[in-house]
Amino acid sequence: MVALDSRAMTTDSAHRLLDLLWERYAAEVPYARTFVQLSGGRFRNDHVALRSLARPGGGIALFSQPFIRLGWKAAGAYTFPDAHLSAIYLSHPAGLPRIFISELKQEELSPRARELLARLPEDPAPPEDVDALAAWFGPPSPPDEAALLELEKESQYGAWLLAFGRKVNHFTGSVDDVEAWQRRMREAGVPMKADIEGAPGTSLRQTATQAALLPVPLKGGGSRSWPYAYFEIAQRTPDFDGFLGSQARALFDMTKRGE
Repeated sequence: MVALDSRAMTTDSAHRLLDLLWERYAAEVPYARTFVQLSGGRFRNDHVALRSLARPGGGIALFSQPFIRLGWKAAGAYTFPDAHLSAIYLSHPAGLPRIFISELKQEELSPRARELLARLPEDPAPPEDVDALAAWFGPPSPPDEAALLELEKESQYGAWLLAFGRKVNHFTGSVDDVEAWQRRMREAGVPMKADIEGAPGTSLRQTATQAALLPVPLKGGGSRSWPYAYFEIAQRTPDFDGFLGSQARALFDMTKRGE
């Protein structure tokens, strides 16, 4: 009985963490709120995505810890060589949303890019308290504007990390017809990705809104508008739990400026 109660408490904490992360994300991504309104106020979340920097004491190894503590289990791994990224996803036995965590392999970048990334504050250990943990997934100290623009030339993902740190990158609505939802969102005035990743009949089909812009506070004062987060829409077959590497790679580019 104690073990069952413990598992229930852990699952409750996992739900609360997701709720807190969603509240903060949705407050800054109006397209996500539009999807919820069109869904009648409720929707099933397919996955949550986080970005990180591969370094000692950080990256996937660190970001996965709190989710594993709350019951998620490693379920798959991916690499994206041209973008210098790797990723894993975690699944939860209680059917909670998947967690997709990627990391930038800075050792594959130029010495100058690594120097700029070194300005990203080190990640402290994730707290165990759920409310404190939700706050842990937050922005870094204000970046230097010149560093942000210079790093963007080599890695837009790296520049995103300087701008937004550990903030959630996106949530994902699970739907039965991704094409119908793409049309519905466009009709509601939401700027959408031009195409759908995955042909009809594919085990996973995905599209997304354009990234919402946020003002990034800058070191020394002022701010600069930067693409923060998009809302993804995914249609998957019941027998497929993972991700398709080529499609995930295309979605990373949704936070490029000018996309």
